[in-house]
Amino acid sequence: MHRSVKYLHGVPRSLCRALHETAVTRALSFSVEDIVRLVEPTADALYHRESLQVVTDRDYKYKEGQNYHGFQCERVEYISDFDLTSHTLRHMETGLELWYLNRNDTNNVFSINFRTPPVDSTGVAHVLEHLTLNGSEKYPVRDPFFKMLNRSVATNMNALTGADLTVYIFSTRNETDYRNIQRIYLDSVFRPSLLYIDYLQEGWRFEHKNVHDKRSEIIIKGIVYNEMIGIFSENSRLFRKGLVSNLLPELAYKYTAGGDPLEIPNLTYLKLIEFHQKYYHPSNARIFCYGSFDIMDTLEFLNEEYLYHYDYTDPAYSHVPLHPRWSSPHYAHLPCRLVSRGAPKDKQNQIGCALLMCDRTNVQEVFELNVLAELLIRGPNSAFYKGLVEPNFSGGFNRNTGYYFTSRDTYFAVGLQDVSAADFDRFYELFQQTLHKTFIKGFDPNHVESVLHKLEMSLKHQTADVGNTLLFSSMALWNHGGDVVANLRVSEMLRLLRAKLSENKYYLQQKVEQYFLTNSHKLTLTMSPDESYDENFREAEKKLITQKLSELSPGSLGKIYRNGIQLEATQKAKENTNVLPCLSLEDVDEPIGHPQLTEELIDNVPTQLCAVPTNDITYLNCLFNITSLSHDDAMLVPLFCNVFKNMGTRNHDFREFDKMILSKTANFDFKVKVVEDVEHGMSYKIGLLMTTYALDKNVKDMFALCEELLLNFKLDDTDRLKMLIENYISKLSVGIAVSGHLYAMLCSAALVSDAGQLKSHLLGIDHIDFMKNYIEQNSIEDIRDRLKDIGSKVFSKSNMRVAINSSEDFQPTVLEHYQTFLQNLPTFEDMTETSKLRLLEPSFQHYVMNVPVNYCAKSFFAVPYLHEDHPVLRVIAKLVSAKYLLPVVREQNGAYGTGARIGYDGLFHFYSYRDPHSRKTLDIFDKTYEWLAAMSDRLDHQTLFEAKLGVLQLLDWPTAPGELGIDYFILRVSHEDYCKYRSRVLSVTADEVRSVVHKYFKEEPRHVGKCILGPQRERIQSQIENV
Repeated sequence: MHRSVKYLHGVPRSLCRALHETAVTRALSFSVEDIVRLVEPTADALYHRESLQVVTDRDYKYKEGQNYHGFQCERVEYISDFDLTSHTLRHMETGLELWYLNRNDTNNVFSINFRTPPVDSTGVAHVLEHLTLNGSEKYPVRDPFFKMLNRSVATNMNALTGADLTVYIFSTRNETDYRNIQRIYLDSVFRPSLLYIDYLQEGWRFEHKNVHDKRSEIIIKGIVYNEMIGIFSENSRLFRKGLVSNLLPELAYKYTAGGDPLEIPNLTYLKLIEFHQKYYHPSNARIFCYGSFDIMDTLEFLNEEYLYHYDYTDPAYSHVPLHPRWSSPHYAHLPCRLVSRGAPKDKQNQIGCALLMCDRTNVQEVFELNVLAELLIRGPNSAFYKGLVEPNFSGGFNRNTGYYFTSRDTYFAVGLQDVSAADFDRFYELFQQTLHKTFIKGFDPNHVESVLHKLEMSLKHQTADVGNTLLFSSMALWNHGGDVVANLRVSEMLRLLRAKLSENKYYLQQKVEQYFLTNSHKLTLTMSPDESYDENFREAEKKLITQKLSELSPGSLGKIYRNGIQLEATQKAKENTNVLPCLSLEDVDEPIGHPQLTEELIDNVPTQLCAVPTNDITYLNCLFNITSLSHDDAMLVPLFCNVFKNMGTRNHDFREFDKMILSKTANFDFKVKVVEDVEHGMSYKIGLLMTTYALDKNVKDMFALCEELLLNFKLDDTDRLKMLIENYISKLSVGIAVSGHLYAMLCSAALVSDAGQLKSHLLGIDHIDFMKNYIEQNSIEDIRDRLKDIGSKVFSKSNMRVAINSSEDFQPTVLEHYQTFLQNLPTFEDMTETSKLRLLEPSFQHYVMNVPVNYCAKSFFAVPYLHEDHPVLRVIAKLVSAKYLLPVVREQNGAYGTGARIGYDGLFHFYSYRDPHSRKTLDIFDKTYEWLAAMSDRLDHQTLFEAKLGVLQLLDWPTAPGELGIDYFILRVSHEDYCKYRSRVLSVTADEVRSVVHKYFKEEPRHVGKCILGPQRERIQSQIENV
């Protein structure tokens, strides 16, 4: 339901890093309320407005009660938690609300949101989301959304369909870019072309399997149709869909807003047009602006170009009420797909309990329930972790465990995955016992304090995309009439909660009683695998096709063929993209500034220091070179990273140590890194990276906890170790389909070099297979001893490098505590060595997975990051993505996503995402040279410049204060290297492109790997056997 060319939603950061890619968007399902209805504010909202300490002497640029270009400013408040000023403005003619957050942040955000509760599961809002960004009155170009990706330097360009809203959002640091994309988005939503031929491509259509053969089989195609098949190939998505629809069966949430694949063909073009006319009216819209760009130009443009032409309409039709509460619990059961790389069949069941909570508009109550949920489910001290996970009859919490506030009614859910159906009753009994025990005994004050400390840390911790985060956290509240300004006053909500806890020691227990023990609106949902699940879907699809075709007249049947021919011609037709705005060289010629890094040798440990405003937080990164570990030991490092920090230490058991960590730091994160030589490309190192951060006042404790963990970790409790390992194995296979293209690229890279092979065994599909076999073949005692041995080898000053980011004033204090920490670390045998890269012979691998779509990848070895050809290859990757793969693999062949990229390691990748084809897509990858050769002779300046802009998007990506200097720390890519690389990108000529194309693409590479993740195909199997 998200439309983003980055295809990285929900992707593990470790997986992104392995492929040298940045996870760019975190798209959730949120909403936008129609306050024009004059919804009566809740008592809680009124209390907030009256109790706030508003600064009255602040000189605001925009004044309450004043009119600006047809908008009246209704509310202005300073929010100290985020150092911003909030402005609420309303368009006087249409009632459209505009929320402007003025903050000294160059990464400016704009979004326009519509409340779109579904009335069925045809996915009309989702198809419309795709279609609006497929050409408009001013920009009559097919899919300007994708075409603008190479004409701007946007840091986010996305659209998403939520459970009850549709959001169009972008962010950029360039004001010219901001105005360009803003104009395209506004014209797209208010004056879209909505052509029937685009509806057939984006939504659904009947088409002959061979579009040129009238006698070939008629099948269903469509980008949204294929996307939703791909989305529901992941069992966690099926569970979430079933949970929401059964918990809220009387509201719009019972429907699938993105579209159920078997219902999407019931959507008609006329219904889509009517939906747009009704729901995309300005009176049903909300606009969000964030950052340092002045709002006046936006207000003037909105009013004069669009809003002035509309009258107010009452948007009560889109209002979502609260769900009537049940008088007794409900139960439901779902079938799901058998996961080929999952647990044994009899253990591939899931069970969960969900309870309806409070109204999303009750800001303080939602905040407190979020705290309560943390206490119940996060970490070894939480009640449900103790009660449900530690008995060790499952694979741990499932992906739908948490507190959800993205719908009008918020809800809490807790569930287990990889559980035997025979243990369903046991789960429910333990669920009830845990609640009763919690109600009677209450919560450990230290545990409560650690959760509240985490909230305080989140206020101080600065990310690179604050504007997007603030919008996403407020959208559902805004959609349903809540006070979004009060929602930003986190310190005030925290103060109120602390006061309540101080006044009433039973306050949280009373919440448990109110929302859990006496709450009759409770759903118990179970899900079990069905080996015929895919076959049942294919039969239902076949039956649907037969039924709908039988209803068509002979003339309509003939039109299927003609539409297919017309669509193919439209997809291949050359368009005039010059109507789209584009940045110029002058807009992007200056590189982004960067703070000075210093390097010191402190106690013989290379230490990188970055003095930068960090909002009173110190960030610590420790990288341990573990290249000299044996291959067998290295294979277990990911497992070691996952379990050892959760086992406690010699001086503190795991529960006590967890509370200590969370009361002083943001927790510890450990990852394994395979780092290639970015200069010569023929060697690599393996590293173990530890990251953490803490408030400056807690830095001394942070280093003490580091020392305690690294030197005194304990793995003696084999029962707990066994549970942690089993949960780790269980979670490995979850989410493969969501990130399938990344796993496919890891697999294809593994066929190119031994470094790629190692990455796949540490992070990819191969790691899942390895771990399952290893656990089956070794006793828990043997595993414990191996992990102990690994831990005894890696944490040494002799193989350690450190990066510290802190404010300049606090740096001396940090170094004082850091030196104390180093003095206590041991010095082992020097492990700071490298491994020579070994390139492999060409090969092809098909990982059979019982999912209905494919993820295809091809990788070959080119040159590393600092080679002079690398920037040219990166430009070529953008050309191939935008001008070749997207039109062919996505538009013509129906894959949800596709592209090409080159990593720091010198591997050039092609990939496809949620692809109905496999071998056909690999053939397209193989024909890249033919396309490049034909294109290179007519490569003009504008096309080349657009490709360069696509590269600059990632090069100039915003970086959070805590991550500044990390590229140099890990990869040894300095700011000077960045500036040279950026300059080289901008100076690439058409002749250089032709030369590099000839050099790297004309002949099939000597070291190349191809991979498919997807269902069994006889033709593919025969080709593997031939290879």
